[in-house]
Amino acid sequence: MKLHIFNPENDLALADGNSNYCPPPMARAISRDLAALPLWYAAECDSVLVPSNIHLEYATRMSQNFTIAAACMAPPLQQMTAVAPWGWSAQMKRRFRDMGVNDSLLPAQQVLEHIRALSNRRVAIDVMQSLRSAGIDTPEIPLYTSFPADVAAFINSMPRSVIKAPWSGSGKGIAWGIGRVEVPVEHFYMGVIKRQGGVVCERYLDKVVDFAMEFTVSGGVAAFAGYSLFTCDGGSYSGNILASDAAIENFLCEYISFDVLADVKKKLAAELSRLLLPVGYDGYVGVDMLIYRTAGGYRLNPCVELNLRMNMGAVSRIFFDKYIAAGSQGCFRVPYYKSNGEALTVHNEMSARHPLCMEKSRVVSGYMPLSPVTADSRYSAFVVVRDSSEPLNELYFSE
Repeated sequence: MKLHIFNPENDLALADGNSNYCPPPMARAISRDLAALPLWYAAECDSVLVPSNIHLEYATRMSQNFTIAAACMAPPLQQMTAVAPWGWSAQMKRRFRDMGVNDSLLPAQQVLEHIRALSNRRVAIDVMQSLRSAGIDTPEIPLYTSFPADVAAFINSMPRSVIKAPWSGSGKGIAWGIGRVEVPVEHFYMGVIKRQGGVVCERYLDKVVDFAMEFTVSGGVAAFAGYSLFTCDGGSYSGNILASDAAIENFLCEYISFDVLADVKKKLAAELSRLLLPVGYDGYVGVDMLIYRTAGGYRLNPCVELNLRMNMGAVSRIFFDKYIAAGSQGCFRVPYYKSNGEALTVHNEMSARHPLCMEKSRVVSGYMPLSPVTADSRYSAFVVVRDSSEPLNELYFSE
């Protein structure tokens, strides 16, 4: 039996690097509110650690209609054969130790150091360079630098640019250049260089579509596990489209040829296997990509960044494949609410407006929360499913 824990602060813990890292209040809020999320991707024989009876009651209610993992408030130490956090860091290893988990189930320090190193955004630069060397068309290779003067020169050299911290949370750790160095941007990259040793500088791309290729890694070998078609709000992840891999690929092929996607898929699997074989990492890897507009047509950025952890795109892929009825599709959302009571109000309105319709333990249409919603919730995760296969461009761009 595998024990799952939702620790979405993992990227922040990797940035800090310290086993005693303490996440900020917002990170603790999403960890608490969405603690039940692994129920939907864990195996039926697994357990998911949750913080309260509210989560236990939610899991019991959901298990009446769906085959899901079991929820627990204390780790079943005697039954565990493996542990599976959302992501691995020195902080997560310490947390498991504090729970009494045996060291034999935990990764060695060297493995954690490899995972942290490969989670650095500069690794995406190396992967993109490898793909280009293998014949894949890529945009201009980003610059990684530890020198503030290089960053300033990069920003001044083009009308728009993107400056990224090597480690940061989703949609965070990013500043935008507008052809001149402004004081807030300068403060940003000076601080990041001081704390993390450098920054990634990228030319701005006229983005049209965000998506990812998901891979599973076992024994150091990476295999394609599906597509993630996702949306962003102000640069931060906001949700995924729930659709079959075939439908997503057809949508992507309106911009990028099937042969290009197939070639990228094959060469990325080989490159990830090369990187991860010595590491001892098993689990998901999401490779974020984007399609962007140029004067000569649409092009693909095949490696925006790597996520060596479970991710919302993988959750969406698994949920669609396991729990959505044939002929239906929809969206998966993870909204943030600014005040107490707002999440519960939205939940009640959505439940009334989109009643859940099921057939043979699969969702045909309607609204369904993937985590319990209370008056104190600041985050929720839910799906809205439609009994139709409308063109994905209408569904995607309406999101």
